[in-house]
Amino acid sequence: MIQDESIRLKARNVWKIFSSQENLDLPKKLSGLSKAEVQSKYNSVVALQDVSFDVKDGETFVVMGLSGSGKSTLVRCINRLIEPTTGSIFVDDENILDYSEEDLIKFRRKKTSMVFQQFGLLPHRNVLENAAWGLEVQDVPFEEREERAMEVLGLVGLNGWEFYMPSALSGGMQQRVGLARAVASDPEILLMDEPFSALDPLIRRDMQQELIRLQEQMQKTTIFITHDMSEAVKLGTRIAIMREGVIIQTGTPEEIIGNPVDSYVVEFTRDVRPSTVLTVGYVLEHQADQNSGSKTSGANVEVSAKQTVEEALSQQWSTSEPLSVINDSGNFVGVIDREKLLQVAFDLPALNNGYGVTYKPSENINNDESDTEIISEETTFQGSNAHSKVPSRWLQVLPRPLTSLTKWVWIGLVLIIGGIIPFGAIGEVPEVLQTGNSVSKGINVIVDWLVVHGDPIFSVINIVLLRYLLVPLENWLLSLPWWMMMSIVSVLAYRQVGLAFTLVAVVMMFLVVLLGIYDMSMTTLALLIVATLLSVVLGVPSGVLAARSDRYNAFQRPILDMMQTMPSFVYLIPVLMLFGLGKVPAIIATVIYAVPPIIRLTNLGIRQVNVNIVEAAQSFGTTYNQLLFKVQIPLAMPTVMAGLNQTIMMALAMVVIAAIIGSKGLGVEVLNGIARLDVGRGVIGGIGIVVMAIILDRITQGLAKTRQQIPTSD
Repeated sequence: MIQDESIRLKARNVWKIFSSQENLDLPKKLSGLSKAEVQSKYNSVVALQDVSFDVKDGETFVVMGLSGSGKSTLVRCINRLIEPTTGSIFVDDENILDYSEEDLIKFRRKKTSMVFQQFGLLPHRNVLENAAWGLEVQDVPFEEREERAMEVLGLVGLNGWEFYMPSALSGGMQQRVGLARAVASDPEILLMDEPFSALDPLIRRDMQQELIRLQEQMQKTTIFITHDMSEAVKLGTRIAIMREGVIIQTGTPEEIIGNPVDSYVVEFTRDVRPSTVLTVGYVLEHQADQNSGSKTSGANVEVSAKQTVEEALSQQWSTSEPLSVINDSGNFVGVIDREKLLQVAFDLPALNNGYGVTYKPSENINNDESDTEIISEETTFQGSNAHSKVPSRWLQVLPRPLTSLTKWVWIGLVLIIGGIIPFGAIGEVPEVLQTGNSVSKGINVIVDWLVVHGDPIFSVINIVLLRYLLVPLENWLLSLPWWMMMSIVSVLAYRQVGLAFTLVAVVMMFLVVLLGIYDMSMTTLALLIVATLLSVVLGVPSGVLAARSDRYNAFQRPILDMMQTMPSFVYLIPVLMLFGLGKVPAIIATVIYAVPPIIRLTNLGIRQVNVNIVEAAQSFGTTYNQLLFKVQIPLAMPTVMAGLNQTIMMALAMVVIAAIIGSKGLGVEVLNGIARLDVGRGVIGGIGIVVMAIILDRITQGLAKTRQQIPTSD
């Protein structure tokens, strides 16, 4: 049991209100209101309501309740994965709610670790790398963290599985990895959010025994979340029961089973046999006459005060004599009747259970709601992607009748108002409102100013793109013998796609050589590579920023729409004025047209990374850069590569337009076919473009596939 009775963690008056109103006085306003009243009056959801509790050093403190009771929100407030609205949480007498971002990272790295219901393993890393994650983010040297990870994996029974991917493991084995990851960094406090609830019953029982064994060895201060009373009494030193964001009872398993505070707790304990939880000492303590002092006549059979009622009965089933109760030191502490133990064994706890216990009604919950009514708190609120399910802020300042209008009513009002306005009624726009000429003149003024004053900048861009990128790359590609380029393409095709496509690629490359368009293909490839490289350099950071900032994403979205939908000849005009004819304006025009897909799909890929994985990574003290480069981008890479694939295809679609403004390559062949009405030349140029598109498309698709090599055991 607990060796050190000092308090390790204290929570005081913690509130968590999911609301768009940033008002610290909101808890005072909501106090005493029912859930329905809170939602109706304030468009808010109360997840935690004035929660206070202590956790002793080394104990397993179990928090349990129905789904929506606030238990998962509570455990996330402890390491601030969810920010409490008000209150204080002290760990070693430091209020963690006062921590700076840097202090919070240190706290997560050194003080706490977390185990999650959905495991939260990094799917792109093997078992060993997952177990070492908490040490890796602390920049522990590779050899040291690998040694520690191997040690804890052995501790949880996963020797020999170190180099397998998580997808190769069963649910129970994956949770063992999660447990190993949590203890690898040797935290002082272990947070466990329903870690075994997703497992099959047999596996769950094994994992419970595993946790008991580990706790006996490590004596970690543990906060364990569950909705299963049997699990709570098996694992918990003390249990706190929550209902609608309020802790309604806290006590040892014996106190919860033997003295349920109200009918809600009784329902929780109904499926737990009291005889398996209540000890002889507890029953003796709560019976009317403990007969302490000296042994009474006939009480010659002894039982330990620490034995459960079930253990005592199974040991002394044949006797009908009173039982002498002794403590750990072997001293006599009282006498208990066998009938009293039988009563405990076969009676379920009720409000009048006959144990001599007085029940008190709950004083800190609002009983005007039914017992089964709950508050949903399963949605994870994280980072820039967090959205509480409440109306937008602007709706809250509108009169209630207006907020109930549907979008169709609004559309009708707009049409009516449009009909009332005079020029709207006759269908003509007055000249005073026609600003097209003014806008056109303004754009011309801006472009003229850039031509005059921006020449040094555009000259530098011209030199860099032409002299240091395009020309050297084009010369290198043209210097390669055709058979060497074919060999390079064959190797890439075989590694990324397979043998069948490799043979197809070789045939297509031979066709390009036989048609006499190999050199033009290399010239086009050089322009394509430079344009794609610039698109990646510009697009990936922009996509990352859009994923991290909803405001920036909203700002750039219409710009991307315009870049993709506006005819390319429109932006060719200013590009030609600034750079003249040649390869550089062709590159810039290609980038403008081709960059949106990689921006959009980088943004999408990062946003689609499983929030449970992101949360798990953050719980170990991951910095922004570590989260981005070690978790989000690797997991988003298939989507990013799909964006790259689309960017390459769209860049290829610009080769004819590039030829119009002075670039060489396959586009010139197509352009000559159009100018001379030479269908054959146009078809040959088109074949070259199609061959390049097919080869690049298949290879980049191969790169996008996530290949997790699962080793076989020796």
